[in-house]
Amino acid sequence: MKQILLLILGILLIGCKQKTTHTNEFSSHSDRIELTTKKIKGNSLFPAGAVPIYFNDTLDHYEYPVIFPEDLTEIKLATQHVDIKPFQFENLKKDNSDYLKVFLKENYPSHIDTLNLPPVKDNSICMMTGKRGTERIFIIDENNNKDFRDDAIRKLGKMDWETTDQLIKSKYKIFDGEKMKTDSTWVNIGKLKNKILFSVSHHLVSTFSIDTNKYQIGIVDRHSNFGFDRPILALLSENGVKKDSLPKSELLNKGEYLKLGSDYYKFENISNDGEKINLIKQKDVSHLVGTQVGFIAPKFTTQTIDSSTVSLDDYKGEYLVLANLTACYSAISTYQHYKEMTESFQGKISFIGIDNSTQSLPVNIKNLNLSGKFIFAELNNDEIQKHYRQDFSSRTCFLIDKEGHIQDKFEISDWKQSLTRIIK
Repeated sequence: MKQILLLILGILLIGCKQKTTHTNEFSSHSDRIELTTKKIKGNSLFPAGAVPIYFNDTLDHYEYPVIFPEDLTEIKLATQHVDIKPFQFENLKKDNSDYLKVFLKENYPSHIDTLNLPPVKDNSICMMTGKRGTERIFIIDENNNKDFRDDAIRKLGKMDWETTDQLIKSKYKIFDGEKMKTDSTWVNIGKLKNKILFSVSHHLVSTFSIDTNKYQIGIVDRHSNFGFDRPILALLSENGVKKDSLPKSELLNKGEYLKLGSDYYKFENISNDGEKINLIKQKDVSHLVGTQVGFIAPKFTTQTIDSSTVSLDDYKGEYLVLANLTACYSAISTYQHYKEMTESFQGKISFIGIDNSTQSLPVNIKNLNLSGKFIFAELNNDEIQKHYRQDFSSRTCFLIDKEGHIQDKFEISDWKQSLTRIIK
């Protein structure tokens, strides 16, 4: 009897010990830390993105059937993919692309199971629009059962970026590194000008400690997707001091380095569903090349639009701004900002404009009388494309100091406060 009581006591003590085990607590002696995350409604301090969606006639071809309510008219359907990687893999394999090896190295097996790719039905969510009487409405398949009859009917109003009241909780399926699992998040849908926009509106947070220091980081996907193929990470609070804004210079991409106290940690990886983040301690960052603030600026030698050659080495001992321009969102705004910026800092800073539009850039150079050197990023400018123009519609500017380091990174619309703060 005594042995049985001791056994029961031992089991209870083990259970209690397991329950009091703390997660996300680490030592500064650890070279690698794995953080668990929590999904939060809305985008918090992070920039939000959205994509246009197009509702098509239900007579068009679809890859799986759905069920519509019977009391609606003028019904149209739209679908949104959850994870683009299965489609990328199939296309790369079909085309026998050289990039397939790189793709698999980056994504297999933690982000895609190439032997068990999800069918389109399990890798998408559905939306529909129609009329109830004379009123235009829309429905999202919130429980992802391909049946709109058990989902809420909503009015299609303007896109709301400011609040989270209009966000819709929706289920979806995603690969978690081992299997497909059911997850959920919040989505946003609304009208903007003549378009209907769709956005996944969530962010991740991880609260953790290293020795006695406490931190909280946040993560979103750059393109506001369900998964985190293009994650952006930022420090939200340190030892109880919370940030009230996130400037461009503090937003880190995967592969960049997060400063925690006096140490740097490389943002090594994030799981496909976002539940785990890996950070690797870096003892010395003084020799590292990258486009985050404080790092050595990546070198380039490239052709300008007038067929001359320009190199980063040409600007030794000078301040240089690489300014990304785009006609996306507005046909003129970034070019107008560029004009004001170059005129305000003429003689103090050199400028190179980077664009992807071979049509909009020449027109604006002529109409606005823009000065400086200009580059088309996608025309044989691999170094520029890789380091300084990763997004097609980028509006990011990089200030490179006289010693060749990235001194600041900012949106072109914020040039006045960013450059005035640094350049006297």
